[in-house]
Amino acid sequence: MRITAHRFARCVVALSLMLGASNALANCLVSAQGVSFGSYDSLSGAPSESTGVVEVSCDAQTSYTLSLSPGAGVYTERKMLNGEDALIYNLYSDPSYSFIWGDGSGVTTTVSGATATTQLHDIYGRMPAGQDVAVGTYTDVIIVTVQF
Repeated sequence: MRITAHRFARCVVALSLMLGASNALANCLVSAQGVSFGSYDSLSGAPSESTGVVEVSCDAQTSYTLSLSPGAGVYTERKMLNGEDALIYNLYSDPSYSFIWGDGSGVTTTVSGATATTQLHDIYGRMPAGQDVAVGTYTDVIIVTVQF
């Protein structure tokens, strides 16, 4: 009887060590609502501003970092294009338009979070006033990258 109990105890210890060594991986989903400036008034003296949102949903507590690509321009001067015409704009991580949301290089910043549910991150867009451009539809594509 004592030998059987001893073997059972060893099996339980070995099993608990194996189970303790496994790691669960988190799954995260990301979606974004783009920034839409609407109609641009080149005669207005005020910049055009708009917001979008990035939504991150994870199934386990996970820390992550969000970065944005420069699109058709560079981080300090993103461009929406209509053929060869361009409207200058930028995307920021804060409502005071102080921190350019990029990849963390140069003058840009990234946005970090940690969640086991859903977290929303606002994107603040601003287009300088006084740009003289042709009438048309201007677009840009920004890639959102999530590292976790």
